[in-house]
Amino acid sequence: MERTLTAFSAIILLIGCCTGCGRNIKTSKIKIPDIAFLYYKSSDGLLTSKFCDKNGNCYSVLSDDINYLRPDELMERFSDGSLENDIKLVKTCDKEELEKMYSKFAGALDQENIGLIQPEVLPAVEAPSMSWYGVYYDENGAAEKICIHENKCMTGINSGNNDINDVYRWLSDKL
Repeated sequence: MERTLTAFSAIILLIGCCTGCGRNIKTSKIKIPDIAFLYYKSSDGLLTSKFCDKNGNCYSVLSDDINYLRPDELMERFSDGSLENDIKLVKTCDKEELEKMYSKFAGALDQENIGLIQPEVLPAVEAPSMSWYGVYYDENGAAEKICIHENKCMTGINSGNNDINDVYRWLSDKL
């Protein structure tokens, strides 16, 4: 009887350990948009842009018209293949690394301190302006973008959120 009780207890403990002892495990994976991240550079009245897709492919936009599309329009045209002559593959990054960074970005969206901390004064210099964005789906399923970093007047403007700043540092290396 004592052996049976010991064996039964051991089985219960093993089942608990194998199932995570009741810890909360997320079973749903974050849906990464077809275009996950965007980059824009404005200099001397010209706008250039790049983007990373959900597979880790980074493209440079060749057509001025495409630079001004809203995220949902850009994704629709990218997904249906109509941007073939308007973009050029410039780099490929590790898909798992992109997914990790996008998960970090998506997790930070629910926090309050993700906005950029604007300096009171910027240097009085003329320099290109650069902006990095993350793309996400809003509550209605529409693609939206949120600025995760800017560089204006040769001044880097960071988020108040460390995860967003980590994503920016990773993204600035990729784009």
